[in-house]
Amino acid sequence: MLEAVIKPKWPEDFKRIIDITYRFSSGWRRVHNPITGHDVADDLTTTEFTVAMFTARGWTQQEIAERMNISVNTVKSYIAQVKNKLCVKNRKELKKYMLL
Repeated sequence: MLEAVIKPKWPEDFKRIIDITYRFSSGWRRVHNPITGHDVADDLTTTEFTVAMFTARGWTQQEIAERMNISVNTVKSYIAQVKNKLCVKNRKELKKYMLL
């Protein structure tokens, strides 16, 4: 919605909003996992992190897709990317990695 409404008329304001959002999200995504010794989401995008958290909490791919307003295939793709980046094989390992 921001992109559709603000970006065309106020591109500099839109860029500033996006920059602030990314700075904020990178701060809260840098959670250290004392069990594994990893930074929980350094290598994940904000969307990947969101999908990882929902997945680790046991949400189905359909539930995630509906919540994020994306297709189930897109959710599957994000889950595969997350598993690859975090070197985890399944939801159980992802849950441990995400500190849930």
